[in-house]
Amino acid sequence: MNNNQNSLSLRDRRPLYMQAIDAITKMIDSGDLKTGSQLPPEEDFAVQLGISRSTLREALGHLETRGYIARRQGVGTFVTIPTSPGFFGGLQRLEPFKKLAEAAGMKHSLVDKKVTLVGADQQFAALLDTEEGTKLVRVQTVEAIDEIRCVYFDDYFLYKEGLDKELSQQSVLTYMFDLCCPPLSHTRSEIFAIEADKDVAETLDIQPGKPVFHLEETYFADDGGIVGGGLMYFVTDRFRFYITRRAVRDLL
Repeated sequence: MNNNQNSLSLRDRRPLYMQAIDAITKMIDSGDLKTGSQLPPEEDFAVQLGISRSTLREALGHLETRGYIARRQGVGTFVTIPTSPGFFGGLQRLEPFKKLAEAAGMKHSLVDKKVTLVGADQQFAALLDTEEGTKLVRVQTVEAIDEIRCVYFDDYFLYKEGLDKELSQQSVLTYMFDLCCPPLSHTRSEIFAIEADKDVAETLDIQPGKPVFHLEETYFADDGGIVGGGLMYFVTDRFRFYITRRAVRDLL
């Protein structure tokens, strides 16, 4: 990479943060950045890579969720070693699964997407703070990495005129980030390890009873209102989540 962002983008059509991820990963793999060593200050490192500081921060965020680096508050950013091979994802950032896959250098594909109208059952009436039977838009999405199904999203939104057609044309996150008014602010998640039931197993092409990583989420807008809710199922031998937990020394 060089200091000219325009020439960089002409040589490689990928976003600059992805090119930065590759460049930093190569430095780590080659030993130019050794395990345990501290990365240069952001301003210097950005100049070295020929990118802006904001682009560098985005790249470092992805590298942190993949376990290549660790940030120590007030100290700096250090090179670490991913705990095991595979496709990693952090829970700290809410971003498209496709973006995670591309950043990891893996082939992503949308296997299936289905949009239907349903009535809220007891579970989703509670999740969306509404009454049973309320009309909802249901969006079921199955995505694959390297042509192997590994994630199933089952999302629900309070019905409004035309929303089913809108969600047929847009991804759920695009809708919540860019089209909702007010837009998505944060989620609240309950996390489980469960055995795949017959329907989930068939959707993900796995054996019934296989352990899957499961999230039950409520989506909140900037004003605190509920945007929607969803159930997520991840095949754990293809995709692994982890959390970076920071030490709070003042509490010791």
